[in-house]
Amino acid sequence: MATLTVVEIGVYALAATIYLGFLLGLRRSADKVGRLVLALALVLHFGDIGARCIHRVNPISSTPEAMSLVAFLIAAGYFLATLRYRLAAAGAFAVPAALAVLVLARVVPAEADAPAMGSLGRAHVLLASIGVAIFALAAVLAFLYLLEDRQLKRKQFGRVIGQGTPLDTLDRLALRCVSIGFPIFTVAIVTGAMWVARLGLLRNATALRPEYLFAVATWVAFGILLVARVGAGWRGRRAAWLTLGGFGGAMLVLATYFLRHAA
Repeated sequence: MATLTVVEIGVYALAATIYLGFLLGLRRSADKVGRLVLALALVLHFGDIGARCIHRVNPISSTPEAMSLVAFLIAAGYFLATLRYRLAAAGAFAVPAALAVLVLARVVPAEADAPAMGSLGRAHVLLASIGVAIFALAAVLAFLYLLEDRQLKRKQFGRVIGQGTPLDTLDRLALRCVSIGFPIFTVAIVTGAMWVARLGLLRNATALRPEYLFAVATWVAFGILLVARVGAGWRGRRAAWLTLGGFGGAMLVLATYFLRHAA
């Protein structure tokens, strides 16, 4: 890996450590320090992406580069959210998630027999990356909701409750993320299907790759979630669990790719 990549991973790791420390009881100033370190990691990551673009390796040129973009968008989305909401506790989940995806992106080799991208392929990869990143933020908020809700029910008024965001705010933000991410991911699914069809891959086993099926399952799960929230008024724990389930499908897509090319 390039020196810049190693440095950015190290800075992300430092930010993740600080946010985890905040969750475990460090002083409140850890929130501000963590935000500054995360900002530095984002600057380095953006510079790394720019340097790769100069060498004609753009963020949507391959699956590993798209994974790096997902990591950047998760971290950037969380950072921007902290400018308005008190989400320090969420950093203990969002930043390590971004770090893990980035590390995977840099250790997984690009697909040797990947088909030509074309405009449809590039649109699909870009939209899918944005959609997955937004779903990841929704999953972080949902997980934090469940954690705080559990503490409230057990009357364990610990660090997360005392310094966290109100449950109603977490629930509303998670819904907003899903509402934004779902149409983006929908277009990604459509452009992906059109891309595969144009390549003539619908007639062979390639069309039944597990990652494609997991992607569709993810789309169905989040679609059900939106219908349930709008139509049936689902809120709170049920919506949070379904959000995590839908995001689990997105993680299976990445895991399937990683296992195939790490073997």
